[in-house]
Amino acid sequence: CGQETRVIPRVLQFRYQWLKSDKESLRLEQAGVSKSVLDSANAAYILEIIAKHGEPAPRLCNKDPLLIKMGTYIVDLFPNAKFIFMTRDGRATVHSIISRQVTITGFDLSSYRQCLKKWNRAAEAMNLQCRELGSSKCLRVPYEQLVLHPREWMEKVLKFVDVPWNESVLHHQDFINKGISLSK
Repeated sequence: CGQETRVIPRVLQFRYQWLKSDKESLRLEQAGVSKSVLDSANAAYILEIIAKHGEPAPRLCNKDPLLIKMGTYIVDLFPNAKFIFMTRDGRATVHSIISRQVTITGFDLSSYRQCLKKWNRAAEAMNLQCRELGSSKCLRVPYEQLVLHPREWMEKVLKFVDVPWNESVLHHQDFINKGISLSK
């Protein structure tokens, strides 16, 4: 999938903000930028970023974690899209965010309480989107279960995305910096 792009969720957030505002929506319409023009431009932009930020591949994927918050819109743009919704204990997630100094807009990395509240709201939104998308479009994968039972869960993931089983998925660490790169 390549590294997290960070730009795709931000571009989609702009769209949401523009359309949320009646004044902005009217201005866009008056300028000839209808919702369908905006959607077409977003689809082209997203496709270009995903296709070209990594090595060519038979399947395109993106691993920006918060993208699922806009899952139903993504499926409108890309009807064949599927989501793997990795869930994790919020306390562990926030600890990881803070200890690794992962910058997420609106998160105060000096406050566990604030980050946990923000993360819980985000996780709730992602969960709602996954539920709305349904099991044919969104597979919920509990992180802790994936760690405890990697074969079982990787078999489910690969089946969900229609990829044949390959034993190498259980040894992903062997491929880091040998064709697989992680976000810094």
